[in-house]
Amino acid sequence: MTTREPNPPRLARQFVAWRFSGERQEIVLGDLDEAFRDALAGGDSTRRASLRYWRQALASLPPRRRRFEASFESVATPSNDRHPGVLDMSLNDFRHTGRFLLKSPWWTIAVVLTIALAIGANTAVFSVVNAVMLRPLPFDQPDRLVWIAERNDRLNLPTFAASILNYSGWKSQARSFEAMGAFGGATFTLTGSGEPEQFAGGQLTPSLFGVLGLRPVAGRSFADGDDRPGAPLVIMISDALWRHRFNRDSGTIGRHVTVNGVEATIVGVAPTALAPLAGGDIWRPLTIDPGREMRLNHWVLAVGRLRSGVTLAAGQAEMDGVARNMSEQYAEMKDWGVRLVTFHDFFLNPQLGTALLMLLCAVGCVLLIASANVANLLLARSASRRREMAVRVALGASRTRIIRQVLAESLALSAIGGVSGLALAAWAVPAIDAVLPANLLPVSGVRLDVTVIAFAVALTVATGLLFGIAPAWRSARLTLTDVLKGSGRGATSDRKRLGNVLAAVQLALATMLLVAASLLTQSLLRLQHVTLGFDAGHVLTFQLALPSARYADNRGMQFYQQLMTSLRASPGVQGAAVSSGIPFGAGNFTTTPIATTGPSPLPPDAAVPTPWRIVSSAYFKTMRIPLLRGREFLDADGVMGANVVIVSQATARRFWGEADPLGRTLHRQNDRREYTVVGVVGDVRHTVLSQESPSIYYSSSLIGTLPPMDVVVRTDGDPTSVLPLIRQQVRQLDPALPVSTVRTMEEWVSTSAAPSRLNAVLMVAFAVVALSIAAIGIYGVLAYSVNQRTREIGLRMALGAQRGEVLRLIVREGMKVGALGIAIGLVAAMGVSRSLASLVFGVTVRDPWTYVIVAATLGLVALAACALPARRASRVDPVIALRQD
Repeated sequence: MTTREPNPPRLARQFVAWRFSGERQEIVLGDLDEAFRDALAGGDSTRRASLRYWRQALASLPPRRRRFEASFESVATPSNDRHPGVLDMSLNDFRHTGRFLLKSPWWTIAVVLTIALAIGANTAVFSVVNAVMLRPLPFDQPDRLVWIAERNDRLNLPTFAASILNYSGWKSQARSFEAMGAFGGATFTLTGSGEPEQFAGGQLTPSLFGVLGLRPVAGRSFADGDDRPGAPLVIMISDALWRHRFNRDSGTIGRHVTVNGVEATIVGVAPTALAPLAGGDIWRPLTIDPGREMRLNHWVLAVGRLRSGVTLAAGQAEMDGVARNMSEQYAEMKDWGVRLVTFHDFFLNPQLGTALLMLLCAVGCVLLIASANVANLLLARSASRRREMAVRVALGASRTRIIRQVLAESLALSAIGGVSGLALAAWAVPAIDAVLPANLLPVSGVRLDVTVIAFAVALTVATGLLFGIAPAWRSARLTLTDVLKGSGRGATSDRKRLGNVLAAVQLALATMLLVAASLLTQSLLRLQHVTLGFDAGHVLTFQLALPSARYADNRGMQFYQQLMTSLRASPGVQGAAVSSGIPFGAGNFTTTPIATTGPSPLPPDAAVPTPWRIVSSAYFKTMRIPLLRGREFLDADGVMGANVVIVSQATARRFWGEADPLGRTLHRQNDRREYTVVGVVGDVRHTVLSQESPSIYYSSSLIGTLPPMDVVVRTDGDPTSVLPLIRQQVRQLDPALPVSTVRTMEEWVSTSAAPSRLNAVLMVAFAVVALSIAAIGIYGVLAYSVNQRTREIGLRMALGAQRGEVLRLIVREGMKVGALGIAIGLVAAMGVSRSLASLVFGVTVRDPWTYVIVAATLGLVALAACALPARRASRVDPVIALRQD
């Protein structure tokens, strides 16, 4: 039986026939066939002879083509002599990837910028999420720390501040805790070391540092005995104050300064970890004097450390028993209980957490849109590389090898974009931290730490794989036979369908973001036009903290009377008043349970926690809060010692319904003195713009003042223009008294809207970026389609199709993709819009007009994206199109 002589590789002969024609084709094929037979005669195997045939075929190409085809020969061609390891193949992958990226620099730059923007935005937002929700709290074993809050289910108060007396009772009775501590806010005026300056701070029990596991930066913390009544005053200062006021001088420890008119000794520098819990710059020991405290005076926050092995539920069960014992022992504690809150929940505002997660989802959508867009670009790019990939397969490269090469290119693009995005985030994170409103986040500083960098790296790898899978899968399906035969309709059709799907996904995600951005923007606009209850224009506010040592008895009232008189007589000043707190400000806003006698919609003897403020007689006129009934405060109210109050309309309605409140009486639950209502004023929003005006009542400043007090000055023009005059007037009355917290009333209102404004601005920015990328995606799909269908379009026009018909054909094709994406996005937006309910004000999350406007806007954007490819298609020259291969 004769053995059949092996033939030269058929695909290689087809490759040569495809590259050459005429006589040159015959010469090259003849030489290659002869060399193949000689190799077999010389003892080579059929495989080795075939490989030599391929190499000689490539060597016969013109120099320019030879360089192009040979660039991947070492990668695609297997060899019996050498089996390259993983490292060798990886180096080959990256060398070829570098050539691939440098071959089209503008295309590479466009892809890298798209990835960089998406990863940079995700990293920046995640840095805030990490700081607020993921970063461990700066305390020792924070999982054992709890906030011990009071609660009153009857009054719908799930968490409330504690009283000193109740804290002392918990500390002596509870056994589930290793230790307890408490702190309350305070204001300090520091003199005796430079210019007088006012600082925020607090009063701390000496046990608080042990509870938190904190140690001072320098000196010592408060010791037992520092808090006893009559003990010499000692203070601790923050590291920031130590740095900017005392230049970190070690001699600061033990130094004597004057605080609120009393000599005090600096004993230590508190760690920065104390700031998130009890923010400020100066702290003093919290003195507990049971004889001067009232059980329902809720003004401190209590903190406890659970014993090792004690669960939160066990601690709650014990504290419930302690609360029951105290309610039986003290009548005023009826209906009051205790609630334990973990430190994680204590620091994280639920609305802030929702907003951060929403923004993280938004930038995640931007990343998905960018990945889909880059995948589309790579798919379009792969169309021009069909022959290259087919030759790789013909040279022996496996599908796995092709997929790995394409994924290497995708990962390289993603890596460059990720590094660029990380650099962008490194610039953006400090900028975000600088522009965030004060006290918006419960942490001190947002930064790029190891967790954020690891997130960015993981995101970069995941992104490269995400947008590289589709092009890799498609490239691995190509064969040289299909390319040589000109068979690419199936692949083109697959590419078109996949491109349409990716474009529709981009538009759907952009639709969701645009709906969210529209709802938040409408909410912000409604907040800016909400009824405040006062006129914030042309009002300047500042704080004064009169030291009690120098302004005892009624000297504080006399000081403010003199200041108000001099300010009202100043040019450009329409009015001036004093208050223990202003709307949206940082002053005193004390809440005390009050009750009324006589007919009331409330249950008998119901004590409702109600905020109250001390104001001067001109406060309502200066702030332009309308007087609805009765009268304002008179000078005689202070001289005669009359116990009179003015209530807001909400307070009057809550306590007496529609009955006339004038002449009715109120009394504090911890003070049985009765206060007669002499007037009713309009409701005022005090803390949050999105919340209804709370119940509140006002007492006259002629009865007494608090440190600090806010001064409001209404002017004819720019309120800041009278600031030098104000400083001069205060200096004349007391040179050692600093003017602090100077802001216009409009700035206070604007600060209150800052979280909503930040949410809206970021969401709008993300939506615009997403919409732009989606529009580019639709344009890319249609542009590719027009390019692939040039011959078809030319044939249509040659057969009589008009330009308008071709224009409508392309636009119809693009708008089908757009309509599908918009429809899916609207349905998805309706499904996820419930998560926005806590972030919007004055608009429902399923407002139909919002969805209609968003759909119309996106439809116009999609139509604009279709216009340029359609216009190009309508201008195809049939003669030129039909001449193409």
